[in-house]
Amino acid sequence: MERRFNFEAPRIEGLSVAVIVTIIIVGGLLFLSVGNIGVGYVAVVVDPIVGSTSVVGTGSNAQYFLKAPWTSVYKIYVATDSVHMWSDAAESGDFPAVESLTKDGLKVDVDITVRWSVVPGAAADLYRRYPSLDWKDRAIIPIIRETIRNMLVNYTAIQTIEQRAALGVALTTSLERALRVESSLSSAVALDAVNIRKITLPDNFVNAIEKKLAAEQLAIAAEFNKTRLLVIADARAQSAILEAQGMAESRLIIANATRQSLITLAQADPDLDPAELAKLYLYLETLRDIAASGQAQFIVAPETSQYILNIP
Repeated sequence: MERRFNFEAPRIEGLSVAVIVTIIIVGGLLFLSVGNIGVGYVAVVVDPIVGSTSVVGTGSNAQYFLKAPWTSVYKIYVATDSVHMWSDAAESGDFPAVESLTKDGLKVDVDITVRWSVVPGAAADLYRRYPSLDWKDRAIIPIIRETIRNMLVNYTAIQTIEQRAALGVALTTSLERALRVESSLSSAVALDAVNIRKITLPDNFVNAIEKKLAAEQLAIAAEFNKTRLLVIADARAQSAILEAQGMAESRLIIANATRQSLITLAQADPDLDPAELAKLYLYLETLRDIAASGQAQFIVAPETSQYILNIP
């Protein structure tokens, strides 16, 4: 009796398994061979077999890239980064305010924000020096603190208030230099901006300044009041002088006019005695001045009149 064996089915099943395994391997290799980065990032590709480190991207756009499956990819943020170093009663920034001493030995707290960016082309060198990607905590933050402290020892406490703008410019220049000469950063960090939020002085010093300013304001007010009173007094004196001059000139004009009138009257009537006429005129003028003062009232009548009333 003849027996027949079917070898075709096992062969097909083995081929199918091989194809599936191949597809899985190829798919895995393709998956491991493609990397991607987003906007603001570059990729540092490390090849342990070849022993190379390269940078992919510029940070300006997102992209996919091909790489060897066995390489490692580290994404580095190269857009603007920042650190906030400040302290308030309720909250604080990324780090507390920087404690520093001024030229005159006062302790101050500097609240500051610093912004920087990583140079894309220097990302590979930065990774080699900081493979844990911790250059911010290990290098940048200590440099900021040290630069602030070295800068403030050149300023007195008062100057930190009066020269705030100049202090900010000087601090920016010093920080740029410090980041550039730091060998571990290898000029990989570019400073974007330095913003001094505030400089907190000791309370007792602030109170002393406020008292001094208050005293100066009082002194200024007193000097102003003194000057004002002098001006008023001088104005009154000048007014009195002018008034006296005006009165004297007025009296002189009246006297001249009166004299001319009496002369005219005397010339018109030769029988009139000029001296008696002058006495009578002065007498009547005196009576008019007294009446004008409101202190008394007079009734003038001829000597032959029988009706002269005394008025209290």
